[in-house]
Amino acid sequence: MNSLKMDFLSSDALISRSSMEKVSMIVDRVKDGDLIVLEGGLTPEEEAELIETTMREIDIENFVGIDIYTLEKDKVSFFGLSRKKTVGLTIIGPANIMSTVKKKSNFLSMIANLGDTGASMH
Repeated sequence: MNSLKMDFLSSDALISRSSMEKVSMIVDRVKDGDLIVLEGGLTPEEEAELIETTMREIDIENFVGIDIYTLEKDKVSFFGLSRKKTVGLTIIGPANIMSTVKKKSNFLSMIANLGDTGASMH
């Protein structure tokens, strides 16, 4: 039976970790074929480090990289004059199984392809 393991992590679960600890934890889990769903997201620096680390770890037979999808929400100021995007949810997973079906500012639809992708099955 093909299945996909998804880890849901609250922002509180990551706040005490250093940037390198977050990146290492994410890369290790994604290399195992897991999908990570983060409440909130990573800082731009952490996301850059995640991509850089992933590029060093790529092995065409076992690990082809990651995909990152972010679902943002508008945060309106007190007077309703300015809008600021804040990250609501971030999904990180193996590039060989994740496919975006549809993405809008407040909606994300995905398919995980578990067929002959070589992805880890749990």
